[in-house]
Amino acid sequence: MASVTHNIDKVVKRLDILQRRQLPFAAKQTVKEIGFQLAKKHLPAYMKAVFDNPVPLTTKSISYKVKSNFEVELSVRSDVGKGNAPANYLAPVAMSVEDDRAYLTKFSRFVERAGVNTERPYPVPVKENLAKNRYGNVSQGEYSKVWSGLNSSLMRSIKKSDLNPSLRFGSQPRRLVGFNRNNNFRYFSKNSAGQIYMGGAIQAPPTKNSLFDRIGSGIYRIKGKDNLQLLFTYAKSHPTVPKVFDYYGTVEKFVVNRADRFLERNIVRALR
Repeated sequence: MASVTHNIDKVVKRLDILQRRQLPFAAKQTVKEIGFQLAKKHLPAYMKAVFDNPVPLTTKSISYKVKSNFEVELSVRSDVGKGNAPANYLAPVAMSVEDDRAYLTKFSRFVERAGVNTERPYPVPVKENLAKNRYGNVSQGEYSKVWSGLNSSLMRSIKKSDLNPSLRFGSQPRRLVGFNRNNNFRYFSKNSAGQIYMGGAIQAPPTKNSLFDRIGSGIYRIKGKDNLQLLFTYAKSHPTVPKVFDYYGTVEKFVVNRADRFLERNIVRALR
């Protein structure tokens, strides 16, 4: 874990005996103030400046804990029940981390683990065909619909009882929704080898020159015989992300510019 230290000798040398007695208390108030300002104000504002319309989960992901009179610890949230943890998806864009490969989301991991596409499990959303939240990102509900649809959509010759009930998406059991003999929306995936994944399993090879045979790889939604929408393409290699988040540098600059001022002010307050 990276750390930022700051020497307060310049401030201490200017203190008289009475002021020095207040140093432990004032120092603890200072690190607490630094932690609060960074976690709740400065870093969220910085995120809004470097990221395009970040969601609250991102801007509210920093927390702080005072460890001693002279130490405060910052952390990025890593325990998220649904969705993806900020600690995981922020790491690749951080300048202090060498690896620039994008974090594999829960949906990407499902694609690989369930056997939807084990060779290139990097689904890239076609946003114009998917519902988005107010931040411009594909909504969690859309991912759930696609995941559920890939496991529950059926070819006409398959019965609902043929579905594999043991499949999981994270900790959630697979929902058997969408089963409809009247050609309700169905979902399927086609990988680079031409294999079709539908109803929780790889299907028989598509008939030559059929719709399934002619289309490229990706995840699709289909209604009827030929009403087809491409929802996700598959990247040919692990996607990378630009290094735009100078987390360590931003924290260090804040501490260097503010710590002495905060400490002096807290010593004055302690003497009132």
